[in-house]
Amino acid sequence: MLKFIAIGASLGALVMGGVWGLVHVMGEPSGPSADSQMTTLTPGANKGVMDLICELELDLNGQLKLGITDKEPSRITMAQIDFEKNSGWYQGKIAISESRSGTLQTMGTRLKVTRPAMFQRFGVMISGEDFVIDRKTGRFVQSLTLSDGQVVSLITGTCAQVTKPPF
Repeated sequence: MLKFIAIGASLGALVMGGVWGLVHVMGEPSGPSADSQMTTLTPGANKGVMDLICELELDLNGQLKLGITDKEPSRITMAQIDFEKNSGWYQGKIAISESRSGTLQTMGTRLKVTRPAMFQRFGVMISGEDFVIDRKTGRFVQSLTLSDGQVVSLITGTCAQVTKPPF
């Protein structure tokens, strides 16, 4: 019995530590140095692979424009930018997936990943997908290009770079 209590307490502490870490990674900065803390992603480091964790939700304007009536909760997901392969992806139902990553364009502090598409969804033909992550603010915006040329922002959120511990 004592063994099960000890295991439960250990697992509880691990979960609470993870939640505490996510709250601090994803939380809004406050205080006098808030502007200096806004840089959540390594600016200008265009080498190797950048792993990101993002909190994303459906953009209300895009949701209304496409006639999506289902309520989707915000979700935490992974994204990756690979500077060596000049590509990127993020996980989700409507996503540029790891198995079909898009092409990376670097535009100052903004990283844009695009992929041509040709599929029907939400009653319209989708001809392209892209997402942009601003390295200065961590802002994430995913857009769909419709066959008539309209661009609809569908998913928005915030990303932070995953830092690996030294052990």
